[in-house]
Amino acid sequence: MLQRHHEPTNAPFTLFQREGTRNWSMRYSLGGKQIKKSLGIADHSLAMQRAHEIYHEQKYRHKQGLSLTQHAFNDVAEEFIEKVCAEAERGERSHYHPTFWPPIIRRFPVGYFGDKAIDLITAADVARYLEWRKTYWTKGPGSQIEKIRCEREDGRVFTRPAPRKIAALTTMKGEMVIIRELFRQAALWGYCKPLELPTVETRKRPDNRRPGFKPEEYEKLIAKSIARINEHHTSLKVIRAKDGRVWTQKAITENTRADRVRLHAYIELMANSGLRPTEAKNLTWGDISLYRETRKLPLHKQDARLAVRGKGKHGNTVPLYGAVSALEMLWNLFEHDLGREPLDGDPVFADETGKPILSFKKSLNALLIAAGLEKDNRGVRRTSYSFRHFYISQMLAQNVSVHHVARNTRTSLAMIDKHYAQVNTEQIKDFLRPGQEDFAKEPVLLNDDSSDEIKLLEKRIEELRRGGKGSSTEQKIAERYAQKRAG
Repeated sequence: MLQRHHEPTNAPFTLFQREGTRNWSMRYSLGGKQIKKSLGIADHSLAMQRAHEIYHEQKYRHKQGLSLTQHAFNDVAEEFIEKVCAEAERGERSHYHPTFWPPIIRRFPVGYFGDKAIDLITAADVARYLEWRKTYWTKGPGSQIEKIRCEREDGRVFTRPAPRKIAALTTMKGEMVIIRELFRQAALWGYCKPLELPTVETRKRPDNRRPGFKPEEYEKLIAKSIARINEHHTSLKVIRAKDGRVWTQKAITENTRADRVRLHAYIELMANSGLRPTEAKNLTWGDISLYRETRKLPLHKQDARLAVRGKGKHGNTVPLYGAVSALEMLWNLFEHDLGREPLDGDPVFADETGKPILSFKKSLNALLIAAGLEKDNRGVRRTSYSFRHFYISQMLAQNVSVHHVARNTRTSLAMIDKHYAQVNTEQIKDFLRPGQEDFAKEPVLLNDDSSDEIKLLEKRIEELRRGGKGSSTEQKIAERYAQKRAG
């Protein structure tokens, strides 16, 4: 029962109070319909202000062709599901839509938008929904779900463990097809204006592979290193001090030459073992087995094993034989500088005083610049890690099992694929052409006798096809083979 009608005003609506409440309600006519709405406000002036806002909002909706009644997203979603099922029954859409679409709609978009009015949902809201959806099973509501119910097209129902992974790009794109159709249908029903929904995009993963060396680039670096070691004392370098003093110095001293030998040995050992720079820095002569016992033997009998540690990991490495010559250089330098053999606690990479060399960064950069190899083809600066990449890439190019490579370099298969497995296809071209090795070989020319024999055989085959039983060709072939047996 209505009571206490407010005095008429020039407003396009009427305020009134229902029995048993002090809150005001409003009544107005629009689009040929009379509409009543509670304002939930007891103060008359505030109720009048709110009534004006509502009336003008509704008038705008009417002019835009929208429904005067707001519709909650979850209600619109259920209405859309009913429509999908009806269309599938009539054969107007795919038969799998009623099976797969409703669970997706109810779990994800309805779970996010809930009873929010669909006409108030913006493109920004949908963009935020997409971010929420990506991590639904890892950080969102799905992280609390253990089992999910699944239904097959044949009606079979079963449960499976909830996935614990980020939504794939293809999954997101497939679900956005459903959401776009839902909003398009809502616009056709007049529940909201057409909405330009955001597209599902993924940022291109940065190329974070370690810069390495091609075989020819590594050979160029080694050649340049050797050339710098063998530089003669012919040129002089002019030194100008800040205080004005000027003097000359030989371009390369014996200490400089020794440092270059150490750098050369460092490169050879890293490229032939795949060590991390930290592992090389921590390496002592006590970590190397077999070498001390075999270093005086012939070169083909020398060997070494490395027990390495660094980056929170440790393990044993079987290096290539090229690492043995690097160890020989370092051993001889140590003996020359300190006058004794290295002890187990002495660092493998030691300066002239026997102290560990903490980094080769400065000298390696100078060598890379001198060789024109400071950066790779992507413009990424090469570092000591590039030799680890070179080692792994070369092992893969030689068809060594990736599992063996991962074990020997103390890393995972995923890390090899992500950072290191950048094998030049030219290096594995023979593996990419299985069974076609003979194509690249130079054809062998037949001599005249073999060529004549082939022609006779081809001629006899053609005679047999025509039904010939005996001929001079057959006799000539028999004579040729009789001569071969006799000879």
